[in-house]
Amino acid sequence: MQNVRQNSNISVLAEEIIGNILLRLPVKTLVQLKCVCKLWCALISTPWFISVHLKRFSSDPDAHYILVQSTEINGLIPIRNPSCLIKLTEPYKADYSVVGSINGLVCLNDRYSKLICLWNPSIHQFKMLPMHNIKLQKTRKCYVSLGFGYEQNSDDYKVMRILNYYKGTPLNIVEVYSTKLESWRKVKTDVHLNMNTCSCDAIVEGFTYWVVRNTNEPRKAVLASFNLRSEMFSVIPVPEVLVTESHSFRAINYHGSLALLAYSSHNEFEKCLEIWMIEGGSCGEGVWQKKFTFGMGFKISTHWGLTNGDIVVENAPNTPFLFNLRTKQLRIMGTHFIHSVFYYTESLVSIKGFKPCPFVNEGEKEGFNSIEEKER
Repeated sequence: MQNVRQNSNISVLAEEIIGNILLRLPVKTLVQLKCVCKLWCALISTPWFISVHLKRFSSDPDAHYILVQSTEINGLIPIRNPSCLIKLTEPYKADYSVVGSINGLVCLNDRYSKLICLWNPSIHQFKMLPMHNIKLQKTRKCYVSLGFGYEQNSDDYKVMRILNYYKGTPLNIVEVYSTKLESWRKVKTDVHLNMNTCSCDAIVEGFTYWVVRNTNEPRKAVLASFNLRSEMFSVIPVPEVLVTESHSFRAINYHGSLALLAYSSHNEFEKCLEIWMIEGGSCGEGVWQKKFTFGMGFKISTHWGLTNGDIVVENAPNTPFLFNLRTKQLRIMGTHFIHSVFYYTESLVSIKGFKPCPFVNEGEKEGFNSIEEKER
């Protein structure tokens, strides 16, 4: 009897050791190891393992990429080696755009916002969402804007679809898809906004943000904030100085918090980027403060902020490059014209209904390095 207990303790200890070892391995290796035995496959697939692994690798630079979209190629660029471009095999053969990316999941939609897909390129899995409930009114002109985000308390990834009828009486209709419920539902909103962008501007855990125009003051930009827990919109004013004086600004996720990244100067000799953040409150209830000003030393035409604090800048027709605001390190990126960029963290995150990408062949199932890479 004592030997049986000892063997049981050894077995439990062995499983704990194996689990701790596996948690330190990258996604590509874990996808391969799932084929070793049923025990490892079951362990790697558990929500606990996926969650702990994501937290561990969220601070590992080797697991962080820039997801780029351009007219020529869609791919991942490693933060550690931005001259390298990893081509991606799309989950379905249609023209699409990226709505947003969080925790390794990417939300895609087609050109006409009819097809919506959730995709994890790290594990080559995707899910096509069912058709939404609300049909467009053919007699009225309408902007369709999509949002994406993650609600931690319910462990639920949500897609928002906003219909903005802007001719005649302004009307906003909002519906939300929950990956937990696997269905769309209409949500009430008393906020009237001119949603003139096709997708959200920033995703911060628990909230999704758009830079929009206020219906009452069309010339004034505001932030539309969607609370993923309460499923309600609210409006956050933007600093007046940014609206009137900045060359351009964007809402970004800056180290896990909402921020505005502004290219604030028209002066050829005073080029700088500013980061504004809210202080003294949460969810937009505080006051905007200019936290950092970074002298650039060169002129830029377009800029995108990344979650880790780096930015991607472009001065057409030059090649885009990655720029660290603090160290002033500038690194050329392995692609040309960029349509949009998103911060991507490789992960094992999977949702109910995921299935293998149909256009991934057997040689590509091992991970990113099986896809063609270009060194610049």
